[in-house]
Amino acid sequence: MMSTDDETDPLSSGSDSRSARRTRTWRSLNRLEAFSDGVFAIVTTILIFNLKVPESPDGLLNQLRDQWPSFLGYIIAFAFIGGLWIAHTNLTRLLDTVDPIFLALNLLQLFFVSTLPFSTSLFTAHMLDSGRRVAAVAFALNLGLSALVGAILVSYVARRPELVRAPDRAELAWLKRQRWIGVALLAVSLVISVLLPQGAIVADFVAVLLLLVKPLWGFRRFDAGATRARSAADRPR
Repeated sequence: MMSTDDETDPLSSGSDSRSARRTRTWRSLNRLEAFSDGVFAIVTTILIFNLKVPESPDGLLNQLRDQWPSFLGYIIAFAFIGGLWIAHTNLTRLLDTVDPIFLALNLLQLFFVSTLPFSTSLFTAHMLDSGRRVAAVAFALNLGLSALVGAILVSYVARRPELVRAPDRAELAWLKRQRWIGVALLAVSLVISVLLPQGAIVADFVAVLLLLVKPLWGFRRFDAGATRARSAADRPR
């Protein structure tokens, strides 16, 4: 007669298997978020190195004023990376799991983000000389490609419903719209950089400001609407 110690409960085995898969999934998500947050943090820190501390106390205010392109470039790049980080955070908190294609797209976005300190430095160094067109286009292209891959990343998740929890798919659709609006704004900025490099800094500033502020404002409205919808659904009939 077979000992009960040797018998395997199929229900228990299946439950243990699902639990193990769930644990591996959350470990993958935690590693994804930790690595991505680390890259965003390092890149925003490197940006500050473009700002130089004047060595001479004579005419200190004038020396700081002469650095206005570097200060403005820092503000634009920092705000842009901050907007990408907010969008990335809003996306990853909706994820139920990830797959190799998502990881590859995420890594590609981080690649373009990691080159922003260089393109920012190039832009601010040549903003006022004859190389401003090339520098402006390089900076605008770097911004645009970073945002484009981010939009493709959200669109990919929207096409793979198994990657996201069902109750969060409406919010995912909202995030997708916001990301593509940002890409359109930066495309306009790129065209301005090509045709009118003198106005590139203004175009970049406005596009990045909208890219940062609009999702924050829109998310508050979306969250309030979702809360009202949940309250209505829970109200006894």
